Amino acid sequence: MDNQNRNSIFISHATPEDNAFVLWLGAKLSAMGYEVWADVMRLKGGDDWARKLEDALRNRAAKVLLVCTPGGLEKQGVRNEIQISSDISKKIGDPNFIIPLRMTKFDAPFLITHLQYVDFEKSWAGGLAELQELLGTYPLQRQARGSLNAWITSQSEGASPLLQNSEPLVSNWLEVTGQPASIHYCEPPTGFEIEKFQRRQLHKWPAVPYHTGIITFSSPDKNGLIAEALPGKLVASLPTSEFLGNGWSSLGVTAFEARRIYVDIGGQAFEKFCAKKGLDGYMGSGKRLSWWPNIKKGPLTKVKFDWNFRRGSRQIMGHSPKRNIHWHYAMSAQLRTFPLLHYRLSARLVFSSNGLDAIDNVKKSHSLRRSFAKGWRNARWRDMMCAYLWWLTDGKNSLKIGVSDDEFLIANLPPMQFSCPVTVLEGDIEEDEEDPDVPDEPFEDVSEEVADEKT
Repeated sequence: MDNQNRNSIFISHATPEDNAFVLWLGAKLSAMGYEVWADVMRLKGGDDWARKLEDALRNRAAKVLLVCTPGGLEKQGVRNEIQISSDISKKIGDPNFIIPLRMTKFDAPFLITHLQYVDFEKSWAGGLAELQELLGTYPLQRQARGSLNAWITSQSEGASPLLQNSEPLVSNWLEVTGQPASIHYCEPPTGFEIEKFQRRQLHKWPAVPYHTGIITFSSPDKNGLIAEALPGKLVASLPTSEFLGNGWSSLGVTAFEARRIYVDIGGQAFEKFCAKKGLDGYMGSGKRLSWWPNIKKGPLTKVKFDWNFRRGSRQIMGHSPKRNIHWHYAMSAQLRTFPLLHYRLSARLVFSSNGLDAIDNVKKSHSLRRSFAKGWRNARWRDMMCAYLWWLTDGKNSLKIGVSDDEFLIANLPPMQFSCPVTVLEGDIEEDEEDPDVPDEPFEDVSEEVADEKT
């Protein structure tokens, strides 16, 4: 069969262990417009499943997503699909035909040891974003809805009903509209220790180690220093748009690797920005820092925000007299390149007993988080995000995140808004009911001494 007729994404997995993940992933990919083939959805009772599965793999698959778990890779059916997929990869001349999806640590079978995996171990959402970017680099046909109807049918039982009434939705995306014109590759001078030169913490600005140097938006100053006591030399530069679109062929950087490097730089830049603002970083279970203000750095009263069509007011810190616990709104941000350049924000709550030092007891923090936020609706979280961003940027219409002495990644504010063609009917839920333990009022027990320090 001609390669042009290969339009589907085939998901190879262990049944039934990985069914829940495959149903979730298949629905996401179908919503993006891809035609998805997986036995958990396609095969019905009475089907000649072996023949249909093999036909889909041999004749319709443009890519094979291999769900990798130690137990799943031991199953004979999965190993058979790996062998067939490897044969097809050679036949159609596509060395990237198989895309491993790492669900947990595994010993890779010989036929896929050389392949770069997409990491779903830390987070399904993070893995999906990475996979989405990777698939975007391949010429895969996409339809308006793919096979979404079949996935919806299998997953919609018990779901809330929809009304055919459009509503605006505020996202957690900040569109990136400005970036440096060029990106640079720098190396240490002859005789300088490469390992030391590549240590990220020694650099003033974001840098990603590569080969014997770094890729960065920064460059050495007139004295030949790229950071304090860190000499460097500019080896090559490339337009940032070309880097994102095609990679950097002279350095051996593929387009996919280039986007990963860009995302890495953007994440470092956001963390440096928050640290410079005096925020504290809280390391969550996902090994990602969330940035929060303590009572000496953050606002003790409501923050009013007003971007014309998006306005309101919320506290981003508070105190519960009942528990004698302070809560702090915290935020992390990941730079994404698909479907457009944007920072994707994630929120969490951090708790402290004195307003200054985060509680590091994971179980206690989890229990407090479930208790404090149980009555909070999406509208409340949305407004807290807007209040936090307004305070963080001093009410500006953009977030300027430094990547060198005089260049920035610029993200628009407020967050992007989308129009949804339907409304979810949630039933008898009261409008944004407040949690009585987290009053939207100024701190009741902040000492005058602390308040004086802030002013």
